[in-house]
Amino acid sequence: MTLEELLRTKKKGINGVSKREVEVPLTFVVDIGQEREDGVHFYIHPADENGETLDFLVKGNELTPI
Repeated sequence: MTLEELLRTKKKGINGVSKREVEVPLTFVVDIGQEREDGVHFYIHPADENGETLDFLVKGNELTPI
């Protein structure tokens, strides 16, 4: 799964006004794995949901999947 695909993931929810089922975007958590000489390792995963977790290394504005 790509980062874009992960960020586009939706879940089913109930609209508070219409009471109809709707798709809503997930909320994500970004956790720091470790600070390394070649950048910062972090991972992103859905908050309070089961789902994919993606790991990355970032140095400056360069993002590398790991």
